[in-house]
Amino acid sequence: MPGSGKSSLGKKLSSRLKIKFLDLDQWLAERTGIPPAKWIDQHGEPAFRAAEARALREILLEEPIIVACGGGTPCFHDNLSYMFEKGIVARIDLPLTTLIQRLSTASQQRPLLTNGPLEERLPALWEERKSYFLQIENVLSPLKQSELEMAALCRAWMT
Repeated sequence: MPGSGKSSLGKKLSSRLKIKFLDLDQWLAERTGIPPAKWIDQHGEPAFRAAEARALREILLEEPIIVACGGGTPCFHDNLSYMFEKGIVARIDLPLTTLIQRLSTASQQRPLLTNGPLEERLPALWEERKSYFLQIENVLSPLKQSELEMAALCRAWMT
């Protein structure tokens, strides 16, 4: 979900596990010169999701690597099946109240959350995406687990 800390946690786990880290949104923006928010604003979400799917298939060829995907990545273009096929998939579990709090103070533009109050839009987004997220059995819970515990879980999943 947006605001769950995919990039920051991914970087920390990458350092602990001595595995390369890549942020899919950042990688795509560097390759195209268009940040995701601007891409969605200018060309629409379907065009962004198509480019995102192509990027995912390019970068997952490099191994081992921790990839922080955008919150919607698993929900489009059969990306979740592809991710399961090519690697170990984990989701970050945080309460919606925590995500709302984080996102209400975030300066980063998130175009998919601008249609109405965040307190309504974020739960709606969860409802739209939960069938995908709940397929992911590997769960990291930053409010319940330390960074060291999460790194140990990731190591176990990799063996």
